[in-house]
Amino acid sequence: MTNDIRKPASLTRHDSDDASERSVDVNRREFMARSAVLGAAAAAGLAVAPQGAAARSGPVRTGASGFAPLEVNSPMARWKLPQSAEWVNGAHSRFSFPNWQSGNDDSVYYNLNIPEFFKTRVVRPDEEFSVLERDIQGDLLNLTFTDHEGNTTQTLAEYLVGPKQVQAMLMAHQGKVVFEVYPGMNPLDMHVWMSASKTTAGLLVAMLADAGTVDLDQPLSSYVEELKGSAWDDVTVKNTMNMATALNNEETFANLTNPKSWIANWFSAVFGVGDVTPTQWREMMKTVEKLDSEGPGELFRYSTSNTQALVMLTEAVTGMNWQDYWHQQVWSKIGARSPLIVGLTPDGMPVGGGLINTTPEDMIRYAMLYTPSWNVVSSENVVPQRLLDMIFNMGDPAAYTASAERPYGTQWFGEVPLKNTAQWDHAFADGAMFKHGNMGQGIYVDPGRDFCGMYFGLASNDTSLTGIDHSPGYLRAAAKALAGT
Repeated sequence: MTNDIRKPASLTRHDSDDASERSVDVNRREFMARSAVLGAAAAAGLAVAPQGAAARSGPVRTGASGFAPLEVNSPMARWKLPQSAEWVNGAHSRFSFPNWQSGNDDSVYYNLNIPEFFKTRVVRPDEEFSVLERDIQGDLLNLTFTDHEGNTTQTLAEYLVGPKQVQAMLMAHQGKVVFEVYPGMNPLDMHVWMSASKTTAGLLVAMLADAGTVDLDQPLSSYVEELKGSAWDDVTVKNTMNMATALNNEETFANLTNPKSWIANWFSAVFGVGDVTPTQWREMMKTVEKLDSEGPGELFRYSTSNTQALVMLTEAVTGMNWQDYWHQQVWSKIGARSPLIVGLTPDGMPVGGGLINTTPEDMIRYAMLYTPSWNVVSSENVVPQRLLDMIFNMGDPAAYTASAERPYGTQWFGEVPLKNTAQWDHAFADGAMFKHGNMGQGIYVDPGRDFCGMYFGLASNDTSLTGIDHSPGYLRAAAKALAGT
């Protein structure tokens, strides 16, 4: 990645470019045969939409930027249409934390409409949006990879209409969108990122560290006054970024299903579920206890409360609301087409670890900041090489190896990642990083291959019902195929 400012892509106030002026050659890359793709697509109930099918006169209204995406005949397509008022009212009456997490039809609606269920704040886009050029590689529908047991996966075409209920998937290579499909949502619908949101909180703290405003080796409580005198006194900012705090706040299945556990009660407080006070989650942050079995930095233990501590740090250090600092540093600079909506705690602080909502295309714009093609979306290198190096090098492979998260990464990718780092769950020796989100969301950045990808999905976390989330593996396999590595 270079730090030089390259000429940015043109920004426009128009909704789209004329699709007839765009050219697409799905045979440009020879790593797959078109005939095999169409055969696999037909078998899975998919069709590659004719790229000239978009309107040739008048406004073009297909796709997020006036370009027809790949068509997918998925059962999830019903969510592109309005649901009846009776059903929507019923979904509201049935809202609960367990029902939201169930992966059923209600939870599909919740994840597409988070602002109906939580207090939110809107982060506006800039006045002009960046135009993402399309060079759709339909051959990617035939993509497979070797899973963790040594077996070849089904094709991506087949996977997209399977039980993981993928709702959107976009990939970009060398600054162009090369794969775009919306099985279960419309291109400009909002969807929650879930824990893929954590990368945003990590990026802002990394920026503060890069500027010298925050010392990663200082206790987190030295920056957050209300946490002084608590267990956070022995946890550095770096430990918190890497989720190696040695605190009893890990999100294990046993802890999340135990109503007496600290993390289960903290989630109730941060989401305002049940009989809680507006500031109860803050008060609980001061009561989390140390683990006797280990010290800070020794083991990666996943917890959204660690990310929320970073949101607290950002507000304390900058003196700004988190969403305003995020807009200043990132969102206003990528040519986002739509607003970002972030859910709030009961007392009004953004839940930076899980409740960010955007369109799929704006999420890929954000992901592109981590690639050499950042200039497609921004006139400023928001994540320069020194900052990218800081983020990647922050993690410790030893803390990752014994963690409960390492097996997940191995199953998702079919290979063993190197480590976690700076709020990214899995990082590879080649520089690629991935962050997963609850019920099947994800963001993957691969600077070395100038590739990034994202997906939204809605499936139960019970893999016995829906299988392994192989979306991350398809993204990485696509990056390798497109780069020829």
